[in-house]
Amino acid sequence: MKKLVAALALPLVITACGRFHNADAGQPETDTAATSNKVGAIVQCITDEAKKHDATYKSTPIPQGTMLEFGDSNVVKVRYDNGETVYRYYPGERHPSNLWIEGAGKKCAP
Repeated sequence: MKKLVAALALPLVITACGRFHNADAGQPETDTAATSNKVGAIVQCITDEAKKHDATYKSTPIPQGTMLEFGDSNVVKVRYDNGETVYRYYPGERHPSNLWIEGAGKKCAP
């Protein structure tokens, strides 16, 4: 009986561990040097896309740039450093209402 319970519980434990894994804890998924665009232009483009999708966000100044937080640990950092503008996207929990962020990055910081 104990073996049966353990066998049935194993998928739940694995799913729970995956649920609490935060991809934002490590390296960014997207790390683009967008030298042709200025920080302000990229941030404006991303915020315009957020407005099109009725997405709320928090804008915070960081050294040499701006950080945009979209909830569920989805973070975009845009900064000017070492002669180039760098766009970094740290994905958090993904669901249909925030998948637009990845496309906006490709549009705004090609």
